[in-house]
Amino acid sequence: MAELVNVFNLKKYFELRKGLFKSVSSQVRAVDDISFSIGKGETLGLVGESGSGKSTVARLIMKLITPTSGSILFENTDVVNATHRMEKNLRKQMGIVFQDPSVSMNPRATILWSLRRPLLANGTARYLADSKIKQVLKKVNLGRECLERYPHQLSGGQLQRVSVARALLLQPQLLVLDEPTSALDISVQAQVLNVLLDLQQEFGLSYLFITHDLNVVRYISDRVAIMYLGKLMEIGPVDLVMKHPLHPYTRGLDSSSPPLSPHQRGRGRLLLSETPPSLIELSPGCRLSPRCPFSTEACQQVVPELRQMEAGHWVACHKAGNI
Repeated sequence: MAELVNVFNLKKYFELRKGLFKSVSSQVRAVDDISFSIGKGETLGLVGESGSGKSTVARLIMKLITPTSGSILFENTDVVNATHRMEKNLRKQMGIVFQDPSVSMNPRATILWSLRRPLLANGTARYLADSKIKQVLKKVNLGRECLERYPHQLSGGQLQRVSVARALLLQPQLLVLDEPTSALDISVQAQVLNVLLDLQQEFGLSYLFITHDLNVVRYISDRVAIMYLGKLMEIGPVDLVMKHPLHPYTRGLDSSSPPLSPHQRGRGRLLLSETPPSLIELSPGCRLSPRCPFSTEACQQVVPELRQMEAGHWVACHKAGNI
């Protein structure tokens, strides 16, 4: 599969100052030396607990924030060091859908105005913009009557589909979906996910799908990357990772996820102890070692590197394959 996005050794550290007049500062290592790729027409699911750095990765790829170090290539174009002209072209190739669509919409503007604005800003004539908006609305299963309404007059599922439509208007190759279904009930989640799958098949889109719901990942993703406290723990084909997780953190996430089949209720579980530590005071070794039941002295002192256990399946664990 041809690669659309390549991320190499990406880091994002946020500086925190201790006290109003003190010079001593600390760093929050939100994203700490991660590498991955997204293929053309592929969905990569990015999974992890709150605070693991998933949304920071999304904003880095979209160049909404600047990385501390590392590189991001979009079709061999350097996103981090792109010139203004190159950046403007990249904006057309990448779209983003946020978790809460009501926050990303102007409450004082109609849906038509919110959809028309990005097209007009990119030089599209108004009559062509309105024609394109009606075509895209049809793709996401919304009627034209939505256009004259305000955000508060639409349901959560309708608003999220409006957000998807807005992201599609400039015909991007990549959609970054930051927990687009977490605020919706189950039936509406299914509608939005099916719309996304249909659009991907029709337009050959690539998705970076960020979520904490493993059942959603199983349904929509081709590959899955497991993230914890700024580090990638495991990455590989979704069927392989979900059926045979090799990292204790992946097993812990799977144990905390409700099973889809009643036959799985008696499955073996791995429950992680305590709560995630602070991103400011991290242990020198594996990020999971304070919570991992398999932790050894080596785990507490040495950061494990991602290593390939089988075709396309990479794990960052000293004891992978032995637990």
